Amino acid sequence: MAKTTRTDQAKLALQQLMRDEEVQAHLRTAAIRLREASQRVARRPGSKAVEDKKLYAKIREAATSLARAAKLLGPEPEPPKHRGRKLVLIAAAGGVAVVVIKKRRDATVQAQEVPAPPPAPPTPAPDPQHTAA
Repeated sequence: MAKTTRTDQAKLALQQLMRDEEVQAHLRTAAIRLREASQRVARRPGSKAVEDKKLYAKIREAATSLARAAKLLGPEPEPPKHRGRKLVLIAAAGGVAVVVIKKRRDATVQAQEVPAPPPAPPTPAPDPQHTAA
């Protein structure tokens, strides 16, 4: 992937600015609100302009419009990577693998364990009284 320079980014932004009507509308709104705010400031003394709520509303609206235009001009955000989902799937697959391996191991151990024949009863030793011949 080639590194984009600032001039390339500026060219892309200008092209998009020329084509995108929504960006133009936001910039137009911002310019109008800033003009209205500056006219309002010019008609009032400094102490009253600082307390003017309509002035603040117009400046806030202009700033919001500029922010929206800048967001539209910016690059597309990358899609989320869903790392959490991948981790859950890997953990689940690991758990299933452990269970399967344990069951197979238990099955082979049970197959190898053949029950030993019961011990033979002890043979009685010859009685010395009966063997007197």
